[in-house]
Amino acid sequence: MTTVSARDASRGFSALLDHVEHGEEYTVVRDGKVIARIVPATTHTVAGFLARRAGRPPLDEDFAADAVSAGDLLAVDAGDPWHD
Repeated sequence: MTTVSARDASRGFSALLDHVEHGEEYTVVRDGKVIARIVPATTHTVAGFLARRAGRPPLDEDFAADAVSAGDLLAVDAGDPWHD
């Protein structure tokens, strides 16, 4: 993890985000104190959850079915909510 001052982070924020987008992590310090950590965003999916569960005791059948069907509810609606 790279350490960067708050001033340098603000001056080169776009470049910093480019690096984070490619997997780098940064610690931002101000006056010698850590004030933030900037890390790549993660996405969580039902499929990923079930994959992480592999090898563990099975889930209740109803829970597993509910988790899979919940994925349909998590779809992002690209429509404009203000102009239905």
